[in-house]
Amino acid sequence: MKLLHIGNADSRFPEAGPFVDALREIGELTVIRNGDALTDEARAALIRECDVLLTLWGSSRVPEQIAESRGRLSYICNISGGISHWIPLSIVEAGIPVTNWGDAIAPEMAEAAVTLLLAVLKELLPQQLHVREGGWHRPDRRIGSMYGLRIGIFGMGAIGRKFVDYVRPYECRIRYYDPYLPPASAPAGCEAAESLERLAAESDALVIHAGLTDETRGAVNAAVLAKLPDYGIVINTARGDIVEQEALFAELKTGRLRAGLDVLAGRDALEPDHPARGWPNVLFTAHDLFSANWQKPPLERYEAVCLENLIRHSQGKPLLHRFDRDRYLRST
Repeated sequence: MKLLHIGNADSRFPEAGPFVDALREIGELTVIRNGDALTDEARAALIRECDVLLTLWGSSRVPEQIAESRGRLSYICNISGGISHWIPLSIVEAGIPVTNWGDAIAPEMAEAAVTLLLAVLKELLPQQLHVREGGWHRPDRRIGSMYGLRIGIFGMGAIGRKFVDYVRPYECRIRYYDPYLPPASAPAGCEAAESLERLAAESDALVIHAGLTDETRGAVNAAVLAKLPDYGIVINTARGDIVEQEALFAELKTGRLRAGLDVLAGRDALEPDHPARGWPNVLFTAHDLFSANWQKPPLERYEAVCLENLIRHSQGKPLLHRFDRDRYLRST
């Protein structure tokens, strides 16, 4: 079985290690790292000569013509989560199997959201700033407790469900908004809200776990944010463009709301001189809370999913986390 990865200069495909060793045991692996210097025709020709195309962050885009003429290609295994940046919808619609990591990173992402929620709720950043400036007790602190906290979850997929598991011991009141989730499939004890505005109006903290789609882009807008109570909290570890950032920053600038943001809109970064860097009521974690480089296992869970799917494919067994049109359109 011929395995191929075509990446650009930002490709995160590893040079070596246990994952690469395991791939080489499964098939003949070729890695091309100057994919963006190739024409669509050249990339398509390379892809047609492989059995499985491996994609992930920094992959070169799969040419549209592969949907019409795939050659030997029988499977695209996306090692990471999102696929729309490098795999066109036409590929999925053509019936070429495409998979991703499924729920492999749900524990880490849910853990990141809990971390930010606790840090903002306990006002760790303003407390540390106060101590470093020579103070000790803060007379104006507004520290809350997770016990009985009204949490509103936007998006009850694998990550949202894991988040519920993590906060359940605190006996929070949990509501959610997810129009694609049948009420009977919701986690026990979680109540559905009829709209995002209603969810915000009945929550102390709004936690975002939705995928970025045309429907969710900018969905957490000024009207939704206005429904949160004074000193309410916004936690976003999903995608920055789900939030109308100017509206959120306007609320944060006045101090009315607080936030923990692992992601930001647009290019997911903040200008070096942006005034928000100095606001004590918002934590920015630079889209790094998911990453782990201490106590790192030999194989990440998402790498294990990739390897399992490659073995399944070689044995003619059903693949895990396969995309169809609906899942593609609803995925980040």
